Amino acid sequence: MKNNTGIMRKCLVVIVLLLVLVFFLAAGLYFSEINSEPETFSSFFDALYFSFLSLFTVGYSDMGYMTTGGQLFTMLTAGVGYIIGIACLIWIVLGTIRLGSYLRKT
Repeated sequence: MKNNTGIMRKCLVVIVLLLVLVFFLAAGLYFSEINSEPETFSSFFDALYFSFLSLFTVGYSDMGYMTTGGQLFTMLTAGVGYIIGIACLIWIVLGTIRLGSYLRKT
């Protein structure tokens, strides 16, 4: 039972860190774009929505009219999303390998 608690705690920490990351990336995007594109990023929720989609998918549009700062935050968000995806894949593979070796020993 202790092992399940440790896994749940790690998952909760990862989820909280992802939410904090999305919040900070959205704040950076919002403050870099509010003066140049006030109709596109009219609220913090618009920037939060864009950051969330960029982190967990490939985004929702080209947004070629963004400022250089906004484009940098978008690239950072997408890059972090890919790194998180690769880290999760490695975590799953290593866990599967460890489980296989544990089952062979018993």
